[in-house]
Amino acid sequence: MPLSTMNTVNTPDRLSLDAFADPERGSAATYSSFNNTLGVAILGAKQLHLLRATIPNVQLNIPDYQLVFYYYELPDATTVPTATHLKAVRLYPDDYVPPAGFTAYKKNIYFTDPAALVAQLNAAASAGGDNVTYNTLWVSGGVTFTYDSTRKHIQWYGNTASKYYANAGFLDPIVQASQRDPTKITTYNFDTSTSIQPFVLGCTLNQRIGYALPGTCVPPLSFGAAVSNKIANLTGVAKITGSTGVVPHDSYPNLVYTQNIYLYSNTVCNSGLGNYGRKNLMAVIAVDVAQFGIIQFIGSYNGGEAHPIPDEIYGVGIEMRDDNNQPFTLPLSANVNVEIAIDYGLPPYL
Repeated sequence: MPLSTMNTVNTPDRLSLDAFADPERGSAATYSSFNNTLGVAILGAKQLHLLRATIPNVQLNIPDYQLVFYYYELPDATTVPTATHLKAVRLYPDDYVPPAGFTAYKKNIYFTDPAALVAQLNAAASAGGDNVTYNTLWVSGGVTFTYDSTRKHIQWYGNTASKYYANAGFLDPIVQASQRDPTKITTYNFDTSTSIQPFVLGCTLNQRIGYALPGTCVPPLSFGAAVSNKIANLTGVAKITGSTGVVPHDSYPNLVYTQNIYLYSNTVCNSGLGNYGRKNLMAVIAVDVAQFGIIQFIGSYNGGEAHPIPDEIYGVGIEMRDDNNQPFTLPLSANVNVEIAIDYGLPPYL
């Protein structure tokens, strides 16, 4: 049907989408994507422009899949780390509900600053902060974390006499094998069942507190002294137990849940390509507000258009992902609004 004879109802210039308007809202307890069914079809559109998006930043500082700190406890400074030497301090996910009477855990919470994170980590590392039955890599009182408020860095040291300590990298094969192993670190659930600790390969709590070396390359400042790439801290040398043997940091605390939200839509087709090879990218939205604020994205009408798009649009789906390509999940109480401009002609350069 020629556009000149088409009802203008089928050719709107703007489209507003809301998570609250998803016809399947309530089918799950949280959401990271939603669909809106349009009252009438959009016909003959040629391109879309994302004009605006508002997204509540209802997240904690650290994702629940990044709550395990891995380190090596070694018999001497020259031992090459193996799985036997791997230890861990972990936090339980923020939505964890324990069985009645179970108190041997510390949860992911909102951290006002790095000092608050250090306090929670020390509580998790201390007696009663975990249970070796459910965290087989845990050593009660095994390590202590410190925060230097002047230089803004977190560091740690080991406490077991005559042992040597090293950071374990986030890409270390031993660490990743432990993440995958359902027997290593589990959560003890309210119904007394167990579940594997949430994880994403390549994501550990070490990165969040300022230990960002991967464990697969020569550590900086090692000057040829590195025993193994698996000793993923500056100098490449394990440190003796005690506060004089602090394991040197290589980065700084990161309490930003995600730097960006990657917005995908089924109407974009293949005109947008995101990280990890995901298609249907509509926009990358910077998270420029603190936790519990509203992210407000204002797009530009000139440039950034998506085309080609379907000739007939009966509904629009929106999906949100974080920097690690994980769902950016929100509670059902939080609404997301997306406003799109619709053009029925192609740009002059096409």
